[in-house]
Amino acid sequence: MRKWIALAVLAALMCCVWMPDASFTEDRDTILLARAIYALTKNESYEAKLAVGTVAMNRMDSVWFPDSLSGVLNQQHQFPIGSRYDADSLSAAHAVLAGKRVLSADALYYRAAAAAIPGGESPLATVGGFAFYGD
Repeated sequence: MRKWIALAVLAALMCCVWMPDASFTEDRDTILLARAIYALTKNESYEAKLAVGTVAMNRMDSVWFPDSLSGVLNQQHQFPIGSRYDADSLSAAHAVLAGKRVLSADALYYRAAAAAIPGGESPLATVGGFAFYGD
């Protein structure tokens, strides 16, 4: 009997070791998006978190970007992905993955609102410390 209990405990430990860093209730895309949102918008409003998530989803729907969320988020020099996230970032990730959008489908790019804009292009929207642009 002790051998079976020891085997069960060992099997449970092995599962914990081989599990991804996501929790048991979250999939990898949700965690990846929450980490990207948090890396960009730590001190921003929930609306800004939704806006950044919206840009990621808009890119996934665009023919000019990869068609998977991990493909979009892992493109070089586009979205920083940290190792942490908070409850608001996770909530925003859930919301945009469920279809909530706070920007038009044209919003594919973002930059700091205070950054110099080459050519004087006007943003589609400004949310928090970010300006959002289209093609």
